[in-house]
Amino acid sequence: MINKNKKIKSNRIYLVINIVTLIIITILFVLYATSYHNNWKNGMEDFSKTMAVSLSYPAWTYDKRVVEQLTAVMIEKEEIISVVVCDDKDNKLAVREKESKLTTFDLLFGTRRLSKAYSLIYADSYVGKVVFTYMDRPIRRFLVVSGLGAVLLYLVSFLLISNVKKNKELAAMVNELNEMNAELEMAFNELEETQNKIINAEKMAALGKLMVNIAHDINTPAGIIYSSLTEQQNRLDRIVKKFEADELTEEDFKSCVDTISELTQIMLRNAKRIIELVQSLKRTAMNEMTQTWSEINVKSVVNDVLNAMHPRLRKTKIEVVTEIDDNLVVYTIPGAIAQILMNLIDNAIVHAFEYDNPGKITIKFEKIKSQNDKEYLLLTFSDNGKGMDEETKKRAFEPFYTTDKESGTGLGLSIVYNLVVDMLGGDIELESKVGKGTTFRIKIPLTKKNA
Repeated sequence: MINKNKKIKSNRIYLVINIVTLIIITILFVLYATSYHNNWKNGMEDFSKTMAVSLSYPAWTYDKRVVEQLTAVMIEKEEIISVVVCDDKDNKLAVREKESKLTTFDLLFGTRRLSKAYSLIYADSYVGKVVFTYMDRPIRRFLVVSGLGAVLLYLVSFLLISNVKKNKELAAMVNELNEMNAELEMAFNELEETQNKIINAEKMAALGKLMVNIAHDINTPAGIIYSSLTEQQNRLDRIVKKFEADELTEEDFKSCVDTISELTQIMLRNAKRIIELVQSLKRTAMNEMTQTWSEINVKSVVNDVLNAMHPRLRKTKIEVVTEIDDNLVVYTIPGAIAQILMNLIDNAIVHAFEYDNPGKITIKFEKIKSQNDKEYLLLTFSDNGKGMDEETKKRAFEPFYTTDKESGTGLGLSIVYNLVVDMLGGDIELESKVGKGTTFRIKIPLTKKNA
């Protein structure tokens, strides 16, 4: 009777151990399968995004040859069965497909065809899209194989548990597994904490400084230089043709020389700007990036900014009007002034006007004096867009607050505020009404901060 009771008790223990083992193996399988699926999904996402970035420039230039070459590389990936690239008007630039028949395995385990579309963005402008169609056969295959492995693992565990001689060894294995789970949970918590710290550090860096725009700021003058060189080459080619045909007039030659001189000055200014930006990257503190004070012609700086923003503005129906004295020269930080203007223009493009609607932006600079004869540079930036409600006005300069969750980052006006208040020692006022447009008044002292 005692032996029978012990046997019943032992069987119950075996049953409990078997159930616990089954649960553990199921959890491990789910965790492992989920991790593998996420890694596969992230890998496909990273590949697709990388290819989308690679396609942005050729799609912007309508270079079908390069687009076709890139799509030929993409279609070689096992999972991808078709790639379609369209321009910003949904005209197809390239279509790549490969034959992919469903096998018995696919029918049994529900292999799916998935599609994913990515917008092609170049210089902050929408230039087209790419659509990938792929099959999730690899992940299905993995789930089947790993599932069979999990079943086999359970069968082996069951046999081990059923063996009386292995009871002590099995208990040790369970204890070891529990310790490993505890270590894994601790490592996961540490990883999550580290990740949160990194995210917060990145947010603070993006909030207080201008690194978020540095790549765009380098690309913009580089594009201007390239455009100027192209125009210069075209001018020279036309003059050479006229010279060879003995049709060159003094007026043609003089016009060519004047144009080349203007283009050269533009290239020199933008080359100098690239040099300054690259040098600023070597500094360890972001607050040193645009700390150089100098005497500038305000209209020249504004024109450079408008030239830099031209690729973005040309995609809209927004008219930009400037009211600036040709001889307005001030002593300030030119990099900060340029950044303020770029962020205000970009904010207006994204938030002030509905897509493809006409609008107007007015930029006015003037020098004013306070009652104690202290000089200020006053920037009045206004648009006739849709305006802001009271809640948006109240939170406009708050970091990461945006009314456009898809394309807005919530950092544009926050960066403007930091540049005006912290770097230039000025102040900023915001006036806006729904349907009546928005006006920013920025007053900047014309002496060094803390001078």
